[in-house]
Amino acid sequence: MPFQIGNSLSLTHKPLKDGDYTIRPFQVNKLWEFKTEASEYEHYKNFGINVYRAFYPENHKYFGNVANVSSSMYERIFTTQSLDPKILWYYLDHNFYTEYKKEKYPTMLTDYNQITYLGESASLFVIPVGVFGEGIKKKSVSLTNINTSSKFNYTIIDDGNGNLTDTSFDETNFMEDDSVLLYLGFNEKYREYQMKNNKLDYVLDMSSKYNNVSIKNSKKIRYESGIPTTDTSQSTGVCATFDATYLQVEEGNNFNFTNNEDFGFSFWIKVPPQQKDANDTRNYIFNKNTIKDVYVINETTLEHEKQEIQKSYPNYPFNIYLNNQSAATPNSITFEQCSNYVTASVSSTALSSSVWHHVLCQRSSSYYQIWIDGTLNSSVEHGNIKDTANDNKFYIAGNGVSGREFSGSLDEIRIFNKAVPSAKVPYLYQNTTEVGYAYQTSRVGNVFYGNGFLVVSDPRPKYANAFLGSTGNYDFDGITNGFSGKFRGTTTFYQYEVICKIRKNEFNFTQNSSVRTDRFSQNDQLENYVTSSFFRPFITTIGLYNSTNDLVAIAKLANPLEKRNDVDMNIIIRFDM
Repeated sequence: MPFQIGNSLSLTHKPLKDGDYTIRPFQVNKLWEFKTEASEYEHYKNFGINVYRAFYPENHKYFGNVANVSSSMYERIFTTQSLDPKILWYYLDHNFYTEYKKEKYPTMLTDYNQITYLGESASLFVIPVGVFGEGIKKKSVSLTNINTSSKFNYTIIDDGNGNLTDTSFDETNFMEDDSVLLYLGFNEKYREYQMKNNKLDYVLDMSSKYNNVSIKNSKKIRYESGIPTTDTSQSTGVCATFDATYLQVEEGNNFNFTNNEDFGFSFWIKVPPQQKDANDTRNYIFNKNTIKDVYVINETTLEHEKQEIQKSYPNYPFNIYLNNQSAATPNSITFEQCSNYVTASVSSTALSSSVWHHVLCQRSSSYYQIWIDGTLNSSVEHGNIKDTANDNKFYIAGNGVSGREFSGSLDEIRIFNKAVPSAKVPYLYQNTTEVGYAYQTSRVGNVFYGNGFLVVSDPRPKYANAFLGSTGNYDFDGITNGFSGKFRGTTTFYQYEVICKIRKNEFNFTQNSSVRTDRFSQNDQLENYVTSSFFRPFITTIGLYNSTNDLVAIAKLANPLEKRNDVDMNIIIRFDM
């Protein structure tokens, strides 16, 4: 079948070749909403459809439920849950988050900037992208939880980079990301709890600096339940418990604080009644004054070789240690900075043993401060400190020398390159169930746009049963203990451009019946003006045909186009598929 020219005139276009057309993809978005209604989820037009898609190979077995997924560290099996949480957890953890391999920073398997690691437990909501479009539009997700206890309520949105954030947080109470030189939360270590036979010999620095942190004697470190909520004492996340082991930060020179620089060490600590090593009165928590590398000439090979030198150096930017049972004030913390044997030092009161405390040791202008549980505990002014930078190594829970290691638990370790404003210090300690600022982030999970996964994996208890009702047993009670939400689905349309070339000597006639002298008969005699050299037909419709002459598209011109016989004509046709 040919193109339609004028009202009836036809021409046949050749099959498309390379260069004859271009393709431009674009997306349209449609708003979808869902809500909990007696464990049934509905499209916002009340079109009855199940909004879960199974993503394991035997997808027909796992279709039709929301789930909590869990690792070996977290046991929570629901009798009403048709999905196998361990299988779902393994699939999600190994295919969509950074896989925990021997390489510290393996390649992401998705194209988005996920920051949250899958925790030991996560609530999962899956949207069938085959039904609601090709995927989820960025910055379109909104989830609102309604619970009988208001402290479990949330409104979660996505930030366009694959992260789900809770709008309950006032982010001005967080320390800026670019001020964090090191962040060790140990939450990625749930994978090694009752799961791996051999613990890996490093900890992931989750700051933007990506420091290399190695574990010395990794068999002596344990990963246990982390810091408590400050209102219910419920454990959250994972902590590290040290026993004759310590951490070494490879980039030690990144942690030199000179005489005119402010800085701060924020950490949670739980100390036992006694330190195992009490040969000295101190056990080191953060240290940079004992060991450095030097290069000496080998007299045999005449080459420079690196050697470690162990001694106490007169210049050091910080030294934070616990005074143990042999000291005058057991379980107190001392914070020092030293230059040329002039030492600025401040000590806290004694910490109660076997109890979690938040500690901030910082220099703010000329003041050396220790804050305990959000309150200023001790402050000393000292203005005589000169340069304190050195090339020494940086250790956590030890000083690199045998003995003097810290025994106890540490969690949520942050080092800042500035002093924490007094108004923000309480938020480093605040870890309430409703708003846990101690984690210093509003990120609570991830959205995988192309796959339709919404995963809330934050270790704070508020999010433990994000999609599972009040107690986590699907007790939605209509909308009361459930959640509602909306998102926009995306569908890609491809815009094609086809160039139809009409040469000047082609199609200078028409098949319109009105040009006949008798349009109602079979008479083919034409009106005189048609045979004139001034006759110009007009193009109003073009049909596109494939190589077998099947009509695939019809183009309607907004205005008739005069066919010229003095020049070739190119007509560009655009259509969407």
